[in-house]
Amino acid sequence: MDEKMRAHVAVLRSMQSEAAVEWLLQHHPSGEGIRLLEHISLRREDYRRLARHYLAGRPHAQDRAYRLFAHRLGLRHLIRILDETPGRNGSDADLLAYHLKPLLRNAKDAEELREAEAFIDRLTAR
Repeated sequence: MDEKMRAHVAVLRSMQSEAAVEWLLQHHPSGEGIRLLEHISLRREDYRRLARHYLAGRPHAQDRAYRLFAHRLGLRHLIRILDETPGRNGSDADLLAYHLKPLLRNAKDAEELREAEAFIDRLTAR
């Protein structure tokens, strides 16, 4: 992490969770804020808000965002948020499924695993 990113992390750590979310959305609206999220702690609801924002639309080229939100929110909540965001078909759905499949091994129970597998099946059936 370069000095600029370290400075941003320090700023975010000094803020309340909701203010940090506002700052991230203002200064890093396109997803580059994911790297910063790896170094701060927020309330679950604020992670949900950021996940809805950062994970909307086309899938990310790398799995960093999916791993982060699965870790912070749990696989079940990540899948539910992704299920709320429409517009994935064809190669977008395939890329998202590709990123999510490795996360299945982190399912906390059989029900969470079934939900995630069902979501991936719906993605690839489109």
